[in-house]
Parts: sequence; structure tokens; C-alpha cells
Amino acid sequence: MNIRALPNTAEAIRLLSELATRRSEISPRPVDRPLVLYGAGKLGHLAADLFRRLGIPVAYALDRSPTAGGRLPGDIPIRRLDAVRQADRDSHMVAVCIVNAPYKPIRADLSAMGWRHIFPVYDLLETYTDYLPMGNGWFAGRLNGEDMSRTSAVLSGWSDDWSRAAHLQFMAWRLHREEWSFQNAPVRIDDRYFIEPVRPVMNENEYFLDAGAYHGDIADRWLNIMGGRFRAILAVEADRENIVHLRAWVASLPVEMSRRIQVQDCALAAESGIRSFSHGMDLASRIVNQADGNVRTCRLDDLNFPVTYGKIHLEGGELDALRGGLNILQRQRPMLAVTVYHNQDGLWRTPTFLMDTLQDYRFLMRLHAWCGTGAVLYAIPKERCCAA
Repeated sequence: MNIRALPNTAEAIRLLSELATRRSEISPRPVDRPLVLYGAGKLGHLAADLFRRLGIPVAYALDRSPTAGGRLPGDIPIRRLDAVRQADRDSHMVAVCIVNAPYKPIRADLSAMGWRHIFPVYDLLETYTDYLPMGNGWFAGRLNGEDMSRTSAVLSGWSDDWSRAAHLQFMAWRLHREEWSFQNAPVRIDDRYFIEPVRPVMNENEYFLDAGAYHGDIADRWLNIMGGRFRAILAVEADRENIVHLRAWVASLPVEMSRRIQVQDCALAAESGIRSFSHGMDLASRIVNQADGNVRTCRLDDLNFPVTYGKIHLEGGELDALRGGLNILQRQRPMLAVTVYHNQDGLWRTPTFLMDTLQDYRFLMRLHAWCGTGAVLYAIPKERCCAA
């Protein structure tokens, strides 16, 4: 894998132009042959459930270290890599369900074992977005003039070259499914939402907003990092199944801690009201134009919570939620960690909104997973980062 030097602003814009002027030959791939999943972790479990909902059978899953008797949702057996017929390697399609390691080496290893039809799982699921609310496999397509000028401005607005490198890595995957690497700009899996520039300035006076709280996993990590020293947590979750797990997690905590945690069952958005929502999709639940269920939406400005640090992960609804918190963002000036990989807002719209809205902030971008996922925008007010 070619490793590039960290790009300054001029070099980053030149590389963006290089990416944009090349013709893209990538597109979603339908499942047109027997399907096998590679990877039996969290993404493998989610993929098994999503293919089940689509009515697409999965023959089995592959894993390097399968648990004895382990199975994925839908009673899908998990096999070792060496416990497969050669005929399957010729005929079956492999969906790679791993994003905590680079895709291309995984693909090369599977190819060396004889597998002929190998694809990232998100590229397959992207074919069926009319039926499932899964958007992690989107393709950027051809960039127009506004895309180029706005993205160039964002590349100029990042506060360090690592961020410019991360943005270009993100663009390379979305435009061409290429994995670019830069010196001193690693993809870090374990520090998502709590990177080094953020952690030193967190203190016992934090009001932590966990928007898209899921089952409380991130809030629990935050509590451990803070050693239980904080003012309050507002955990916002829209999915009616996830919020049951979230409330159970809060109830499991010591009373002195749980009493400082509020749970809000709504979806953050630009306007309060009722929106169509895909409930019961685990990590993939989100606001969509057409779904079997609805959800109450609320504005961050209306929640009466003086957020000092906000993690916002809303499966594509991040920009809409930020627009509904304009007053509190400008008045309270919180630190932010915002996911930007669920739709094309992440190319420039979400960074542009924050860079235009928040004055005297330091803006960073980091990648915490591969296959174009795990991209997080960090915004740190200068009065806090300078005190670190």
C-alpha cells in the first residue's frame, strides 16, 4: 500500500482534483449468487439480520476464530475458513463484514484462498436502499463545481494536516473505493469520540449529550473515562427497541450516577414534529422518507440541556439535528464529535455548516474505521483547547 506524506492545504486540494477528474467505475452490486458472510462480529450480525429482512438467504458465515456452535441471526452457521468446499469458492459471493481493518488486504487473502466473488458488505446492501434504511455504502458519484469549491474550502478549514489526510481518505473510498494511507494519519479504531485533543480538556463539569445513544455503549465508555465525575448526561434515542436497552443500562448503574442521566425518546431534527422512522433496525434505525413507523422529533434548542460536550451519531440525520440546535451551539459553545459518513452531507455540507456557525473553534477530522465508515468531525472551542 502506497503511503503518502501528510498533505498541506495546497496539496490536499490538488489531490482532491486528482480524485474528482478520474472517471469512477464503481457502483452497488446486487446479490446474484449464493451468499456467504465473512466476519461474525457486530457487523456480521447486523448484516445477517438485514439480508434476512430482504429475503436474501445466507448460506453460512466465515470467521477465523468461530465460537463452537456459534450462529448468526437466522440460524446461520459459522464456519472456519478451511472448512469450505472449493466449489463454493468458485460459485459463492463473499460479503466482507469487517471495517476495523483495511478491506484490500482482506480481499487479497480471500482471493489467495480461491474465493472469486468478493465485495464489501455495504456495497451489496446499497443495492437495496429502497427496502432498507442502510446508507453506509453510498457512492459519491461525479462531483460538480459546487462540490469541488465547497470541499476545497473545507480542506482549507481543517486545523491540521491529519484532518486533511482523513478527509481525502474518506473521499477516495467514496469516489473510487480506494484505500489511501498517509504518514502520521492512522485509522484509529479504539478512540472514536474521545481523541487525544478532546480527552485532556474534559472535566467534572461536563454536561454530556449522547445523541443516538443506542444501548448506552458510548455513554458507558464516557463514564469510565471520566471516572464517574460529571454534571449530567442527556441520552437521546429514537428507536423504540433500543431505548428499552438504554433505560435498562441506566437502571443498572449506581443510584448516585443514574439520577444524573436523563433519557429522551425522540429524534433530534431541525424542527419538532412527527417523522417517518424505521424502528427495530438495531444500529441502522433512522429517519427515512417512507417507513412503517413514526417518531417524535425535537430540537436540541428545546431540550433545556446546557450541553458542554456533544456526541452526535444519527445515521445520516446529523446535519438536520445541528440545525435544530443553532442557538445552544452558539450560546453554550460545546465540544462536538459528529459522525459524517452516513450520506453525502459528510463531503462538505456538515463541516461547512459547523465552520460557518462556530467561530473561534478548532476543527478536526479523524477516521475510526475502514470502508469509508467511522469518519468523525471534532469541533473544539479555542478557549478550551488552548487551556489543555
